Amino acid sequence: MRFCLIFALFLGAVSFSLPTVAGEFERAFNAALSHDAQFQSAKYSLESYEQALPLAESALLPLVTANASGSAVRGSTTGNNSSSDLNYLAPSQSITMRMPLYNPDATQRLRQAGSQVESAQATFLSRKAQLVDRLATAYLQMMLAEDTFLATHIQVHSVVTQRNLMRRKFEQGEGTITEVAEARANLSINMAQWAEARDQLAITRQALKLITGQSVDSIARLDEIFSPPSLVPAALETWQVMAAQNNQEVVAQRKNLEAAQAGVARANTGYSPRVDFVASASQSRNESVSSPNQTTTQGSIGVQLNMPLYTGGAVKATVSQALADQSKAEAELISSMRTTELEVARLFQAIQTGLTKLDAYQSSLESSRIALDGTQQGQESGLRTNTEVLEAMRKVYQARRDLAQVRYEHIVHRLRIYNMAGIAAESVVSYVDELLTPTTATP
Repeated sequence: MRFCLIFALFLGAVSFSLPTVAGEFERAFNAALSHDAQFQSAKYSLESYEQALPLAESALLPLVTANASGSAVRGSTTGNNSSSDLNYLAPSQSITMRMPLYNPDATQRLRQAGSQVESAQATFLSRKAQLVDRLATAYLQMMLAEDTFLATHIQVHSVVTQRNLMRRKFEQGEGTITEVAEARANLSINMAQWAEARDQLAITRQALKLITGQSVDSIARLDEIFSPPSLVPAALETWQVMAAQNNQEVVAQRKNLEAAQAGVARANTGYSPRVDFVASASQSRNESVSSPNQTTTQGSIGVQLNMPLYTGGAVKATVSQALADQSKAEAELISSMRTTELEVARLFQAIQTGLTKLDAYQSSLESSRIALDGTQQGQESGLRTNTEVLEAMRKVYQARRDLAQVRYEHIVHRLRIYNMAGIAAESVVSYVDELLTPTTATP
């Protein structure tokens, strides 16, 4: 009860904080639902699996068949010193209805099919969560590529400014040719990094298009100060309980176990009798040579019993096979639960550590900027060299790129722990949109 209350409050808090208007990531998700080939395959696979239920139900419903035939008889009869030619038509029609009254095999088959369909539905939801993960990975990689490209662009601009400064100082007799050459070489390196960042940005845009089917030229970037809220619920045990109950991979394995248990029950019905209600009606004309020009109409109704007596060991083998399948399903369920529990713990710790890392890398960027300003001022007063200024610029660029990487890793970790806990994909998408609060788009 306590867990249910916490879970309900958590969902309410998430729902209350969701944006009222679909954001960029949610629009990309909606596009991916109708375009992504992997998800389309999962959708059609589910449609196929869902037919197992009506197929199983049909074995417990009446079966009605109709038959019609027509024969042309040609020949002769001979007897009593006389003969006659035969030349007539012998049509017949019949309709038969068979309805199970007692069929334990079909009953267990229906139970088994129900569990199999529920397993397929859970697997489909898992594939939907995987789509969110793949989309977020592509989406955030593009954001990181844009951040990297922008950081590289700023770095190139700064290095160009530094090179021009060295040129002027050399022309004024205050600098050296070595400093000019060093600035030029550093600019060449940064231009190569800029070209690499541009190519990476193009690749990430193409990767995102493969999932959504839409071209994306720019994505709204994160705020300068990214401060995500604390994780709710705050206890690791609560997340693990949520995952054990709601993780769709675990749910699918649990339903597979139920299907295997139904399979054992079905196998044990191998020697059970089957009782059917049978009714038929038929009409035939010229049924035999002894009844020419006669029409026969008849109907029957009754109960039919079928009792297996000897199956050559098939029932015993089927039961043994079903028990083995049940043991396998039990082991797979245990493995899935343990893997899920471990992954939730890993993600939970990564999120907690990530909050600390975000603060640390934000402070590192601010410190590197202050250090660059101080180094540039020191160069103007002759206390710092060109090499030191270039190194300070490199540290600012590195700090900016590292911070972007930590930001997007943190968002992915949050997304994945929600997926592991079985939160609906649409709610996870909306939450990611909330984290990715748009500011200004990168041109």
